[in-house]
Amino acid sequence: MDFHHLKYFVEVADQKSFSKAARNLHISQSAISRTIKALEDELGVVLFMRNAKSVELTDGGTIFLTHAKRVVFMFEHLKTDFENEFRLEQGSIRIGIPPITDAPIFAQLLGEFKKVYPQIDLELYEQGSKKVEISVQEGLIDIGIICTKPNPKEFESFYLTSDPLSVIVPKTSPLAKEPEIRLDMLSEESFVLHKDDFNLHDDILSNCKKIGFTPKIVFETSQRDLMLQTVSSGLGVAILPSRLCPPNSADGNIAVRPLTEPKMTHHLYAIWKKGRYLSRAARLWIEFTKDHLTLLNKEKLDDEIRG
Repeated sequence: MDFHHLKYFVEVADQKSFSKAARNLHISQSAISRTIKALEDELGVVLFMRNAKSVELTDGGTIFLTHAKRVVFMFEHLKTDFENEFRLEQGSIRIGIPPITDAPIFAQLLGEFKKVYPQIDLELYEQGSKKVEISVQEGLIDIGIICTKPNPKEFESFYLTSDPLSVIVPKTSPLAKEPEIRLDMLSEESFVLHKDDFNLHDDILSNCKKIGFTPKIVFETSQRDLMLQTVSSGLGVAILPSRLCPPNSADGNIAVRPLTEPKMTHHLYAIWKKGRYLSRAARLWIEFTKDHLTLLNKEKLDDEIRG
């Protein structure tokens, strides 16, 4: 068994076709078939179920694919990571972030990291938390920022920050006169929500269901500004992390009130795939971010003590 055996196997598994894999690898289909057969003979396991229309992994093939992908990934990144281990701080990090991430804090964090490691490129991909998780699982991104507690069986992670949710209502609504708003007070309101690839969407629906109502959704969007404009036009109410809500004085057409009973909190976690090799650049980002958060928390505690 060598690297090419594993690479051919992974390509056939990804394409679900010997012919497509052969075209992508620029070798003959017969060569791939012989290689896979030799691999199966060596392992003593059938890796693929073959029929006229498609190729599907067996149970054994599915298990072997996880290990094979890890080895192929490490081999293909060997040169870059070897150079980085010699303190050549370069490379790139692919980070997935949801649009409802605490933008000021995250922007500051990325800016500080770039000052320390100017040769490391940061590639940011804006997606809902659910898509971020899938992208991390599939290796499309290195690190993800998500808004729900990670599954410890699938991800390594650490906590970033949290923020209570607030309700945004039209200024003309009777709710604008309330100092705070319970969730059950919104049972007759129309909702403007994030799209269903956001965990916040599911959290809001789940909490509404727990207290006995299904919200009427008039609009779903991934854009915060469009959500605020929709509320400002009087079409519904929205629920957002408090740091993403505008000051009450910023828009005379809306009012922002704390959400209570139940009090909902928006959490942020950084995740990466458990057991998957991380580049030195990605590991540096993780270490830097943990240290940065520790410093921020210490400064916050000092301010509270002085206050």
